[in-house]
Amino acid sequence: MDPTMQIESMKKIPLGRILGIDYGRRRTGIAMSDPSQILATTLKTIQGLSGPSLVSEIRGILEEHQIVSIVVGMPYNLNGTISKRGEEVVAFIDDLANECKLPVFSWDERWTTVSAHKTLRELGKSPSKSRHRVDQIAAAFMLQSFLDRLGRVRRNAIS
Repeated sequence: MDPTMQIESMKKIPLGRILGIDYGRRRTGIAMSDPSQILATTLKTIQGLSGPSLVSEIRGILEEHQIVSIVVGMPYNLNGTISKRGEEVVAFIDDLANECKLPVFSWDERWTTVSAHKTLRELGKSPSKSRHRVDQIAAAFMLQSFLDRLGRVRRNAIS
């Protein structure tokens, strides 16, 4: 999505919880915002599901938590191009948008996994022994970045 269109679409997000998704082949990290869309927190890691099964699991989360929008981490290369895995994420976003009928945004997830590893080490935990937590934390970092930008977009719209 063109950045100007994305900003215009962000302005239309109603208040309510936003779901953050760190999509992965083996594990998908899930985070969620508070209803006022200020703070992201970890929610869960979905393991071993892909395709329609993963989308179905996410639909259950959307209904349970009354989600108003979805943000999916996009794995860009360092030069800003979409990575090979990013092509899978684009297909996942399309499936999710078609099935869930909610606004779905892609958001840069570069460095979120690195930051999640660092956070776990600072907490005295081993990232390799806490892989399920890494994905949740990465999803929360990515979602928090989106929420911070959403707040700036809304403040600029007012002024």
